[in-house]
Parts: sequence; C-alpha cells; structure tokens
Amino acid sequence: MSRENVEIATRHFGTIARVLTTYWKNPRSVSTAAESGQLDPDERDVFDRLHPDVRWTNVIGEVYEGKLGCATGVDELLRASQDYTVRLDEVADLDHDHVLVVVRSEGKGQSSGAAGAVTLCTLVTMRNGLITQVDEYLSRAEALKAVGLEQ
Repeated sequence: MSRENVEIATRHFGTIARVLTTYWKNPRSVSTAAESGQLDPDERDVFDRLHPDVRWTNVIGEVYEGKLGCATGVDELLRASQDYTVRLDEVADLDHDHVLVVVRSEGKGQSSGAAGAVTLCTLVTMRNGLITQVDEYLSRAEALKAVGLEQ
C-alpha cells in the first residue's frame, strides 16, 4: 500500500501544480466551481483523490474540513495572491498511512505585491487510496515528529 500511496500523492500534488499554473489565466472560485459541478478535468482529479471528510491544516494553523471546506481554503489563499504556484520537490513513504510531500510554494501578495517563497513539508495521511488528512509544516523535522519519526 505504501508504494501506491506515494504514487497517489505524487499525482495529486503534480496535478495541483498544473491547476495553479492554469488558474491564473482565468481566476475563479474553486469552491463555487465544485458546488456547481464546473470543475475542469484536472480540478476534478484533485477532488477525486480526497476523502469526503478530508481535513487540511495549513502552515499557519487554519483548519479546513471536507472537500468544499478545503476548496474554500484554496479560494482564500488565491484571493490573497496575485500569483501562486507550487513545485513538487520530493515524495517519500513514511509508513503504511503517511507520505511526506515537499513542495516549493511561491507567490506575490495581492495588496502588497511582495514576492515570497517557502518550502512546505506536507504530511499526507491516506486510507483506502484516498487522502484523509493534509498537515503542512515548515520543516521536515516537524512533519516527522508529528508521526513519531523524529530524526
């Protein structure tokens, strides 16, 4: 199951990177598109990998629950940005249910125009081929500690 989880996480975050690249050509609310059934194929692919009760805790501690809740969180992030992209840097199997995904996030603030970049160490919990939880950390050590794999 671990190899399958790594493959699912790799496809998921690769698709998110693609979605964000095309998003800026025609910005729109992701949650509205999801509610109205107007997701494009890549967006649908992202949603299909999420468990209906998925829980996402972003790097600043905000928690979003359920697919639509997560879409609302994405909308909030994108509304605060002039541009936002992610690059998948690493995917590593941690144990039966957990995968570490390292992404480089870059963007510009909507009001300030200030550019910023951060590497996120994202702990992805999976069950039965679906992503059930996503927790973002600023360091690998924090992510590993969260699953009892301190370095």
